[in-house]
Amino acid sequence: MTKIRRMFPGGNTSRGFFPLQENIIGEDKNFLYILKGMPGGGKSSLMKEIARRSLEEGYTVEYHHCPSDPTSVDAVVIVELKIVILDGTPPHSMDPLYPGVNERIVDLSIFIDEEKIRIHKEKIIKAKKNNKKSYRRAFNYFKAARSVYEEIEMTNREFVDFKGLKDYEDKFIEEIFKKEEVEVSNSLFKIRHLFSTAYTPEGYFDYTDSLLKNIGKRYFIKGEIGTGTSEFLQRIVDICKWKDYDIEIYYNSFIPEKIESVFIWDLDTIISSNPKSKEFQCELINFDKFFNPSNQNKDDYKILEELKEKGIEGLKGAKKNHFILEETYRPTVDFNGIDNEREKIWNEILDFASKKD
Repeated sequence: MTKIRRMFPGGNTSRGFFPLQENIIGEDKNFLYILKGMPGGGKSSLMKEIARRSLEEGYTVEYHHCPSDPTSVDAVVIVELKIVILDGTPPHSMDPLYPGVNERIVDLSIFIDEEKIRIHKEKIIKAKKNNKKSYRRAFNYFKAARSVYEEIEMTNREFVDFKGLKDYEDKFIEEIFKKEEVEVSNSLFKIRHLFSTAYTPEGYFDYTDSLLKNIGKRYFIKGEIGTGTSEFLQRIVDICKWKDYDIEIYYNSFIPEKIESVFIWDLDTIISSNPKSKEFQCELINFDKFFNPSNQNKDDYKILEELKEKGIEGLKGAKKNHFILEETYRPTVDFNGIDNEREKIWNEILDFASKKD
């Protein structure tokens, strides 16, 4: 298993913002730090620095990236210690379930100079309102794109040999589950739901490659829209549930009901329709062998991509407004105070690790 894993705990989808934040860490966590604060207040930088130090200590780190700013993070997980630090501000608000037991709030807003920030009240309110409008515009375009996707899907399904495909699927189902089981370590959930890709202001972002490294067996499902790749992956999920395996399910970041990848911890195997799989040694599962593409409507595909791009333009507008907020808050923040909070968290982590060892 690679030491760095990257994913998204939410997505900008055809169903609006789709949160999966409850899948960052499970009930058996050792400690949860919930950061509260302001835009531009150093939450992501604090988490990245803790992650960097944790990697130097030899731990596996998960970076849970923000779909609205894919180079920043909404959370980091130190896997072996089952310790997580996350951003608990909207749109992914979170408060402790067990305050003082194994969770606590770290309130970074106390380091704002309130006198300095109050003079920017109208600017902040305007940027937040414009931010909301930009997201509304983005999600409406993604919703329109979904209608086109569903039309493509229905059309394509008419030209799929599902009988032949079913026999083909059965062969791979048998092969996948014949693999010898391995000892499971570092699994954080019995069943975990996340995204490995996202539609962002910078375009389509894909961190699937970080999940494909150092895996015992990889399968790549090649299949056009409507050929049933997600349904096949759902069959795999159902069998894993029956066998009581630990699994991670990664969803399509455009249509979040559809499955894109399944990682089976007990078999050290990943099955994915994400094209990043082709960058690694993998076995091909080719659904397109059972699809006749001669009746594809290329215009529909073009419209689909154009509407997605319009959605991304809306996300860019949201990021511009968020940037205004960050630039407004940043000069009013006492970063020395935030650095001190970071050191306090890090020392607590080291103390826990020493007692665990």
